[in-house]
Amino acid sequence: MGANEPLLAGVGFVAAVLVSLVDGRNAVTWTCLAAGLGLAPAVASVYGADGALLLLAAAAAGAVAGPLSRVSARRVRWMAGIDPVVPVVAGADSLFGPRSIRIAAGVMVLPAASWVSFNIPLGSTSTVTGVLFPAAVIWGCAAMRLLTARTLVDIAVGVAAVGLAAAAAWLMSGGSDSLANAAAAAALAPAAAITAGWLGGHRGGIPASAPAAP
Repeated sequence: MGANEPLLAGVGFVAAVLVSLVDGRNAVTWTCLAAGLGLAPAVASVYGADGALLLLAAAAAGAVAGPLSRVSARRVRWMAGIDPVVPVVAGADSLFGPRSIRIAAGVMVLPAASWVSFNIPLGSTSTVTGVLFPAAVIWGCAAMRLLTARTLVDIAVGVAAVGLAAAAAWLMSGGSDSLANAAAAAALAPAAAITAGWLGGHRGGIPASAPAAP
């Protein structure tokens, strides 16, 4: 039985929305879970269960690695660092704040992702089925989040989602060493989660009675 393209596209679209809008110290965790679950059905329909399990494993590793990294950072002696959720460029409470910009960018990604899914053949993927849409729309929204990033968490979210989407596209392309190359791309997700968690743990560990800097 062929793939259910509307269902795959719908799951990928929901995952892309979450990737675009999620914020906070657990943003990378939610991004990994959303992207992994949004991409796995499409990969399973084209590549098989092995590819879907690889994506889900990378997503789960990213979801677990972030909180563990944050807890580990809080247990070591505090050192100066950068809070990953504090805006670097501008405030986060303006009318046209980060989420409004991401929504506008995501709207622009949709037609591009649809065109890619129907017109760019990758390996065994047919130009008619459109099963590439989840990978294309998640990758596009993640790339837009990188371009509009105001915090280190934005960058970590974008890197994690780009890695998982690139891994999915590579698996569906059916190239040589697909699993190995896809695993390398998917490894960006736990790496981004560890980085964001470690930075957040250091800043979260500042003692309340810490002396002011001279």
